[in-house]
Amino acid sequence: MQFPNWLSQRAVQKRAAIALIFRSPNQSTSIYWTYAQLETEVNRWVDHLQSLGIKSGNRVGVLLTNKPQYIMLVHALVKCEAIAVFLNIRLTGDELRWQLEDSRTKYLICDEFTQLIADNLGGEIEDLIVESCPHFLISHDGRVRTEEMPSEIIGRRDSLISLENIQGIFYTSGTTGKPKAVPLTYSNHFYSAIASTLNLGTYASDNWLLCMPLFHVGGLAIAWRSVINGTTITLLPKFDEQEVLEAITSEKVSIISLVPTMLTRLLKHPYWQNLQNLRAILLGGAPASRELIEQCLQLNLPIMPTYGMTETSSQVVTLLPQEVALKPGSSGLPLFGNRLRIVDLENPEQEVPIGEVGQILVQGASLMSGYLHQLENHAVQDGWLYTGDLGYRDHDGYLYVVGRRSDLIISGGENIYPAEIESVLLEHPAILEVCVVGISDHEWGETVTAVIVTRLELSLDDVRSFCEQRYLARFKLPKSIHIWESLPKNASGKLLRQKIREYLESGFCISTCGKNPNTI
Repeated sequence: MQFPNWLSQRAVQKRAAIALIFRSPNQSTSIYWTYAQLETEVNRWVDHLQSLGIKSGNRVGVLLTNKPQYIMLVHALVKCEAIAVFLNIRLTGDELRWQLEDSRTKYLICDEFTQLIADNLGGEIEDLIVESCPHFLISHDGRVRTEEMPSEIIGRRDSLISLENIQGIFYTSGTTGKPKAVPLTYSNHFYSAIASTLNLGTYASDNWLLCMPLFHVGGLAIAWRSVINGTTITLLPKFDEQEVLEAITSEKVSIISLVPTMLTRLLKHPYWQNLQNLRAILLGGAPASRELIEQCLQLNLPIMPTYGMTETSSQVVTLLPQEVALKPGSSGLPLFGNRLRIVDLENPEQEVPIGEVGQILVQGASLMSGYLHQLENHAVQDGWLYTGDLGYRDHDGYLYVVGRRSDLIISGGENIYPAEIESVLLEHPAILEVCVVGISDHEWGETVTAVIVTRLELSLDDVRSFCEQRYLARFKLPKSIHIWESLPKNASGKLLRQKIREYLESGFCISTCGKNPNTI
């Protein structure tokens, strides 16, 4: 099925409406683009990309910080019919190299913040073409031009979007410890946006504040929802409490998406009351603590806890603000067009009774068809995604998530897979055994904690320094370590990870490193 290009159609229908606002600490005022102006910039980007040789089907790595060029580049790749590969700028060179090679990326677009690592990758990966993102030039009259672009007048290009085509590839943690490539189609993004709009409603004056990284599906989803709805995005370079709260009032923001860590920080700011001007605060990326939800209820903040993942193009379950007090701890009902099942952990063909915990299965038009390069896809069977997450439904059909993928750590909205950290730590000559778990934390959701068996005593600084030397990203580094004499295992020798987590959560060996209990 083919659709008119989303941006091009909005540039005709809502020519003078504001499409994009960018607030940068380096500029005294915000920069605005109407839909017509954004379309013109994107068409100039198309010429630039085609001059580099980018063609239909090429995979183009996007290694950029949050900036207007990011959104323009994504829209330009749509018109070029190229596939975007979204790369986390916080990853190390080795981690990025693996993803670029796995996705068979041909071009890599970087900016001044990622230029060095991109140039190094260009020297390491055969045939990878690295291109630096053009900068903006702002004239005295406030008009914006992009340097290093063709200067001739660009006419409007009519183009069609084939909904079944892959728009982009995102990497998410998988059961092997290596990230898995999630290809999402235009259809996935479209139906995700429509489902969100039907649940949230839309107003012509809506302005969605985007302070999440655009390389995460939760950030990019805001860009798709806004252009499909013909509303405004206010983009920030990064999350900053002061900038977020100022933008809410100065740009008349109505909606914001946050991870719980961000909201916790905002509530500690002297100007937290600005949050009360919003009509919706979507919370995702990690479970919100009961303490945070209760605080928001007391402050009358319109929070909307959500449940979703990269594989589902963002949220598939959302709780409305007026339901939060009635269904505390729930993630809500499935969005329109989505279905849920809760199945038995041992027999996934059998659904469990209401109120009983089982594995969460998801089905819907926003769901990926399967992971890249995996011919046998066990995660999606008969259209159902086996999430590996645990939860239950109440008598009204509301979902309650009680656990996540068995081992996955979610810290500050970032997915961290213990197996990757464990494999690095086991390279240390003094470490015999290791188990990495996530420990509940009010601010971060979870923090990375390592329990190790050693030949010699090690400090936290020793462990973190060793991991950094092995090119592990900083957000994956252990925040605390505990040295035990041995790690508990079951009769077959399998590590009892949940038991270890329970002991640490209960306060065992939190203040000092010590021996593991003998009662396992």
